[in-house]
Formats: sequence, structure tokens, C-alpha cells
Amino acid sequence: MSYLADEVVVTGTSFSEMEKESPRFITVVDNEQLVETGATNAIEALARIGGLFYKSGAAFGINSRGMTSSVGIRGIEGGELVLINGTPIQEGASKGYDLSTIPVEQIERIEVLKGTASTRYGADAMTGVVNIITKSPDDKTGIAVSGEFGNKDMMNHAVILNFPDVTLGVHYQHIGAIDDMGRHFTSHYTYTLDETDRYEVNVNASPLKNVWVDYLYSQYETGLGYAYDAGSTPSSTSADNVDEVGYGHFLDLRYETDSAKVKLYGKYDTRDETEYRLGSIIQENVRDTYNYGAEANYRHRLADGIEITPGMDYVHRYVNYANDEKTKADFQYQKSRDDYGAFAELRVLVGDALVLTAAGREQFIDMPDTRPDYDIFLPSSGLTWKASASTNLFANVGKAFRAPTFTQLYGSGSTFLANPDLRPESGWSYESGAKWDARNASLRLAAFTMRYEDKIESRNVDKVIQYYNANNYKTTGVDWSLAVSPFGGNPGLLGSVSLSANGYWAYPVAEDEDGIEYQPGPRFQNTFGAAYASNALAINLNCRMLTGREDSLRDYTAYDVSARVKAGPGNIMMAVDNLFDTEVQTMGELDADASSRYVRYEPGRLVRIGYSVKF
Repeated sequence: MSYLADEVVVTGTSFSEMEKESPRFITVVDNEQLVETGATNAIEALARIGGLFYKSGAAFGINSRGMTSSVGIRGIEGGELVLINGTPIQEGASKGYDLSTIPVEQIERIEVLKGTASTRYGADAMTGVVNIITKSPDDKTGIAVSGEFGNKDMMNHAVILNFPDVTLGVHYQHIGAIDDMGRHFTSHYTYTLDETDRYEVNVNASPLKNVWVDYLYSQYETGLGYAYDAGSTPSSTSADNVDEVGYGHFLDLRYETDSAKVKLYGKYDTRDETEYRLGSIIQENVRDTYNYGAEANYRHRLADGIEITPGMDYVHRYVNYANDEKTKADFQYQKSRDDYGAFAELRVLVGDALVLTAAGREQFIDMPDTRPDYDIFLPSSGLTWKASASTNLFANVGKAFRAPTFTQLYGSGSTFLANPDLRPESGWSYESGAKWDARNASLRLAAFTMRYEDKIESRNVDKVIQYYNANNYKTTGVDWSLAVSPFGGNPGLLGSVSLSANGYWAYPVAEDEDGIEYQPGPRFQNTFGAAYASNALAINLNCRMLTGREDSLRDYTAYDVSARVKAGPGNIMMAVDNLFDTEVQTMGELDADASSRYVRYEPGRLVRIGYSVKF
């Protein structure tokens, strides 16, 4: 599959530009390519497209007691900013995001920008940006219906109604109970997952010219269990299982032209947890979070070959964690934060081959209580040089910035010890590379160095997580994205074959508070793809690899296969995830001297078959 050639992107500047002409490393995956991966939702797709590393606390990317699945960039965890239609969705408590509730059927494309984007997006875009762009309505009328069934009692069904200027989608997914999705070696229990149901609704409308409205609703019901070993003695306040229900709403209103963009948006999520011990309720937890904000950008031509793009944005983040009175209040607080900034980018065309950009942002963050507010200037610059008809060279440099989360600053309780004196992380990102396109192939290659100060770390002391500022950390390495159609133009079967490789190699290094170096993230990830696609048949094989891992986690190589076969008015869909049933450790801490040793797994081989039809 091809992620590159002739793509138009918006994540780097907010306005459309050819990916090849951008001074940034940007990967684009459209809806057809997302479906070809065999993924059912956004986070599964991101885990399979390559060039990112994936972490998950529960199978299928399911939210598990607030541990949402995530992807990391260039060996650094937590530095990515996640957007829907260019608007930030990460909540302020832990910067978490739940992408398992966004089905691939609702996504038009995903753009992944690597390297700092703090000048454009502010405080949280330290290592890169993931921008999920939802489907837009068109002038057609029709209906699409799909249904899938699989082992582990899995069901995956969708109905999409399309009318002129309005699209409505409804999605349902069910997953059966899983007896072993991880192991806590220190406390001698196995993690289990109850039956899970997820419901999603999306509405996308264009009521006026250049105006779009997008609404996403999600709901899930699941449960996490703890199967203690025979002879183990959990405390009287330890939970045997936890029931969890969550609801989410996302709404945006966008006015967009070639020269002006204005956005209003809001996102609200609530999660209710009920903890049980020997059949009795021992604690109930409620978490409410919301973001709302606005953004405006304007692109103005100053003279031939000279453009300036100024903009302003604002986002308010709020979180409320509350416990009942059955046990001692734990991890309870209400906080809010306001981020706002002004930025501008100047773009200059020098001759016919060289494009220079210079940008700056003044970022303000109003912190709650007596915490010091932040006011920081975030500059960046870049260049693109058309070296030949087929090759562009690019380079960029920018300052990166990340503020502490509410959990890190205020989330104190029996298992967490916050640190209100945490300093924000900051540093610089440097990148250079080449973009090459030929008739049947395209290559993107970038070398990078990213250096940061005051890394916010956590340590487990007597089963209490404590946050602190460690010393410096950095990551250096190479990104690549290669797509080849070796027999492109051949009228036979081979003309529909494509190959791809997308990945990174990095050397991430961090220093703890004593100056001792350690590895904070995985060093190598790559996904090889081989695909055949025609109107009658499509087959896609992915081989995803993650090696050089941190915390003594096991390296793995896993294969995923998906296929589509024309049958009657629709298509038969088939997929096998983790074909050889490889043990895939998605997160954990397995160092021999760790105070708390645990691991979480993917659910193993999953086989699905279904049918889709459009009218």
C-alpha cells in the first residue's frame, strides 16, 4: 500500500499543501488503506501502519481503568498530540485519549506528523501530531451495511446512511470475556477482561457552503478482573473486579476556505467505575473531563512567492475525579487549565526550487490555584529544496514544550503521590531528509535528533507512584516510509501488487535524578506490507515488528492478513489478526529489580469473517 505520493496534507500548516512540498515528515493513510490493515478502530490502525510504537492496557485498545491505548513517536512515550479534525482531544488529567471508540468506517484519513509541532499546536505537540480527519458528506444518496463475526465472540457491525450534505453512521462491537490479558508477577494475579460492548454514532453535515459540523458519540461497557493465585492473600480493600461504563461526545463547527479557517469545538467524556471485593462494593469512582476551544487561521499573500499565515487558538481543559465515602478518598480533585496562544508563519519562495519558512508562537497557560503560569516563545523554521524533478530535500528545527498533567501535579492518594513543584519539559527537535518519487515507487527518509530537559518521570516507592523531574533525555535516529509497485502499469495480475515498509530506528536515552542513563522507549519498529488490489479481490499481508524494547519487554514479530472478495452486490471480508498466535506484550515492567513487575498482552489470534454491501 502507498502512504505517500501526491498526497495533500493539512496537519503541518492547517492549510492544504502537497506532502512532498512540506518541510516535515508526514505520513498519510486514507480510509481504503485503513480498512486494508484489518483494523476495526483508529488505535488498532495506528498500531499497524508502521513507524509508531503501540501501548495498551487491555485487548483491542479498550479503555481499562483510565489506561487508554496510545502510540509513541521516535522512541518517546507521551509526547504526541492527538487531534480530531485539527482540534485537540487529550484530557488534562493524564493527557489520555481513547481512540478505540472511533471505527475506521468513520475516518477519511489519518495524518501523522513526526517531530515537534509546538509552534503550530502549542504545549503538547512535543514529539509529533496524530490528526484523525473524519469523513465529510458528499452529494450522493446511499446506504452501506457491514457485519462481521469472529472467535472470542467478536461482532463488528456498521450502518452508514449518506444523503446530500449529511452522513449518519452507527457502529456496534462486542467482544467476549478474556481469561488472560496480562500478569502481575509481584502481587500474584492474572488480569482478565469481562464481556465488552461498544456503541458509536457519527453525524457529519455541511449545511452551508464552506461550513461543516461533525458529531461523534461513543459508549462502552466493560470490566476488569483480578484472578489471584491460590494461596495469595489480597488485602480487604483490593478489588476482585471492576465494572466500567464510559460515554463520550465530540462536536465541532468548522468554516473553511482556501484562505481562512475558523473552528469551534468541544469534547466531553465521563467514566464510572464500581469496584467489588467478594461481591460487595468497596468503592465507586467517577471521572468527568471536558475540553472546549476555538481557533482561527488566515493565509495572506504579501507578494509573489511570499505568504504569511497568522492564527490564534484557545482551549479550556477541565477534570473532576471523585470517590464515594465507602473508603478513604483517593485520587480526588477538580482542576481546570486554559491554554491560549498566537502564532504566525512566513513562507518565502526563492527562485523556482527553494521554499523557506519561519514561524513563531507565544504560548500562554493559566494554571490552577497558586501554580506559576507559563509564558513561552516557541520558534521554528524549515526549508524545502527541489533538487530534481523526482527529489525534494527538506530540513526543519523547532522548540518543543510539554506542561505537566493534572495527575502529575495534583493526583495524590494511596497509590499516587503528585508533585506540585514539577517543571515543564522543553527542548529542541532537528530533522533533515529526502522525499523521492518515481513512476512505481516513493521513498521518504528523515534523520532526527530531539533533545529535552526536565523529563517528568515516575518511580514506584512502596507501591506508591511518585512523580519528579529527572535530568536530560534525547532520541536520535532515522524514519522511513517506502512504497513500491514493482509491476505498475502491467495489465496482468502483477500490476496490482504493491509493497511497503514503514518504520523507525531510534536511540532514546534518559537520565534519572542521579544522572544514571536508562532506555525510556523501544528502539526499532517496522511494518512490512504486501498487497494485491483489484475490483474483484484484495489481499493485504502486514508483518509488524517491535524490537530493542525497554523494561525487559519481549521483542515480537506478528503477522496480520485481511482480504476482500467480490460476491454478489457486495464483498466478503475476512481477517486474521496475529496469524501465528505470537505473544505480543503491549506494555509492562519486567526488569528483575523492579518493585512492581507486570505485563499486558494482545488477545492472541483473532479470526473474523463478514459481508459488506452498498446501495
